[in-house]
Amino acid sequence: MVVPRIASAAVVAAVLAAGAALVPAAPAQAPARATASARVAGGDLGVSAVVRARGDARERDAARLTGGALAVARGTATATATRDDGAGRAQAAAIARDVSVLDGLVRAAEVRRSAVAEDGQVTYGGEVRGLQIGGEPRVDLPERRSFTADGVRVTVNADGAGLTVELIEAAAGFAAGDRARIAVVRAAAFDGADPAPAPRPSATPAPSVTPAPEPEAEPSPDAAAPRRRRESAARRLARGRFVFPVHGRVRVADDFGGPRAIGPHQGNDLFAPFGAPVLAVADGTLNRVGTLPISGNRLWLQTDRGDAFFYAHMSAFAPDAVNGRRVQAGTLLGFTGNTGNAEPTPPHVHFEIHPGDGAAIDPHAALLAWRARGAAPAGGWLARYGDAAAPQPGALVASRDLIAEG
Repeated sequence: MVVPRIASAAVVAAVLAAGAALVPAAPAQAPARATASARVAGGDLGVSAVVRARGDARERDAARLTGGALAVARGTATATATRDDGAGRAQAAAIARDVSVLDGLVRAAEVRRSAVAEDGQVTYGGEVRGLQIGGEPRVDLPERRSFTADGVRVTVNADGAGLTVELIEAAAGFAAGDRARIAVVRAAAFDGADPAPAPRPSATPAPSVTPAPEPEAEPSPDAAAPRRRRESAARRLARGRFVFPVHGRVRVADDFGGPRAIGPHQGNDLFAPFGAPVLAVADGTLNRVGTLPISGNRLWLQTDRGDAFFYAHMSAFAPDAVNGRRVQAGTLLGFTGNTGNAEPTPPHVHFEIHPGDGAAIDPHAALLAWRARGAAPAGGWLARYGDAAAPQPGALVASRDLIAEG
């Protein structure tokens, strides 16, 4: 009877050794996130030197704008993102020197703006030097200020924009509401989520071949829960209930970021027959409805959430296309064309998406998702007509004096 006791003791020792070797490893930590972008100049009057960094990267570019309504003699844009040791950090900086807006109506010797983001918080810095409005000098300004004079509203040091010039009345071929933004920065960073609490090691089992396991320890209610991964703006917009912006047969060009005369292409071109109906993609408010030398007949739509959508090159506006007008998803805004600098091209609508009214993102995935879903909203022009009874306006022409500036 001695042999069975020896065998039993050996088994127990083996079990104990295995239990010691199988101590659970610490769970992996969710990765940190960091993104940054900067541009020397942007807005309706011109775009220059846009750089973006995501994850662990650093981008820098230099640019200048000469001639036209917006001029910058020298400028640089830098964006840096890091995720060292699970801590996200993002920095963006933009500098523009010898700035002239609307043929010198607004001038600045230097505009600097920076943004630093850490663990969900953003800190802005910078200043505007040598500011002049209508030839009148202003003091150097490190804090946020606004001035209204000579048909423009000038704002300095407002969050991510060093200098913003907005027309409050039409001038030099540009419409009221058009804007130029100088030294524009954005940054966002979040630390990695804390790992889940490690389970307690099992207690030493009783001297038995098949010891009963102890119940696992409950995690402390004070233990930090893993942070929920924030959905990207592109994914949020792609799954949202939006209306495709052009009715009928449309070819969506995948041309975001392509080279253009005024900088990288900020949207997608939607090619359709001349006069195809152009629709509001969501409920929102129209602004900056008018005509520009480059964009042609163009307008902006902003939702209550703050997302902005830009339409350009339309042949004409619809009666609802009025500044400040509240519209429903599917409302008729205008008709496909090739106005502005698109005259040599086939008819199309240039379409942009600006989450939170910020920098443009590639709209291609969202556009394809909206078209595939194909659901008509409860209100608006599309619900009334649908695919079968869609009117064919053709080359409808409307007067800008009656519609665009209303």
